[in-house]
Amino acid sequence: MRIAQLAPVVESVPPTGYGGIELVVSLLTEELVRRGHQVTLFASADSQTSARLVSVIDGALRKTGEIKHHSWPAYDMQNLFLVQDMQHEFDIVHNHTGWQALPYLQQLQIPSVTTNHNLIEPSALPIYRRHQDHAFVAISAAYKRKNHGDELNYVDVIHNGIDLAQYPLLPTVERKYLAFLGRLCQDKGIVQSIEMAQRLQMPLRIAGKVDPSDRDFFEAEVKPLLDLPFVSYIGEVEHAQKAELLKGAIATLYPINFEEPFGLVMAESLACGTPVVALDRGSVREVLTDGETAIIDSSIDRLVERFPEVKNLDKRTCRLRAESLFASPVMTERYEALYMRLIREAVMTRGSKTLVTT
Repeated sequence: MRIAQLAPVVESVPPTGYGGIELVVSLLTEELVRRGHQVTLFASADSQTSARLVSVIDGALRKTGEIKHHSWPAYDMQNLFLVQDMQHEFDIVHNHTGWQALPYLQQLQIPSVTTNHNLIEPSALPIYRRHQDHAFVAISAAYKRKNHGDELNYVDVIHNGIDLAQYPLLPTVERKYLAFLGRLCQDKGIVQSIEMAQRLQMPLRIAGKVDPSDRDFFEAEVKPLLDLPFVSYIGEVEHAQKAELLKGAIATLYPINFEEPFGLVMAESLACGTPVVALDRGSVREVLTDGETAIIDSSIDRLVERFPEVKNLDKRTCRLRAESLFASPVMTERYEALYMRLIREAVMTRGSKTLVTT
């Protein structure tokens, strides 16, 4: 198949630090190339890929610092113009840039699919409703339930994948601390993680970025806590550092404060044989199994109370769950089958123009 992958240009593909969407796009693109497909990746020029790379900007927007945040969508729109101009070179377009692409995809003469990697904001809902007949794929069943599954045309649920080779399971490593990995924001539960570590009297290592939109929260609520003696803030980390952090942890803390659509951190932690201690929100119970690969409960109090159960969770069981559900070839095989189905349907109906993944 001739496949176009349309990525955001805020981060490179793959990202050098935090960037869940771009990591998934990279893994999917590389695996499709390995399977013999002709893949074109629309992304920033500093991206690294074995596919053909098409770019409208030299470097990822968040890295350059020279382009104002309000101008970022203009580059996604330029990418969409290129996709329209080049559509005769593709059998299908896979969009990862969200709602803004839907009106452009509708104008294509070939099928397209959009994976929405984030929750649908109320301001974007009218746009989705206007394109409700497009094919949407949910990244989790929880995401589908929470994101208007009764209104939009969800055609599949496909979990995000990870590169297991980057997360080696080392059974002999000595695990001495708790880990937190993710954006340092209210949604991800960073303050609750520090509280848990304090109550458990255990060291906590924190890795993650601070987005501009989270800066006020970070300065007021998080930064003062980073001086606590049991807290170690590493900053934003690359993949090798991320794996090092997770594989040395007794457990990964995941007390999220919102309905997380998927949560790559959970899958990455399992791949390292590290159990997760998580609040029961969003897709947590799809990714984790309480009492086998995680401690899942309804409150911080309950998680702290049940924490001693972590010693009963087997590292190999965690790894096997990651291998069976979240390996990148598993994800790619699902998307590959979906592409072929959408292409066949488009050929049969001829009137079908655009199909979308969530």
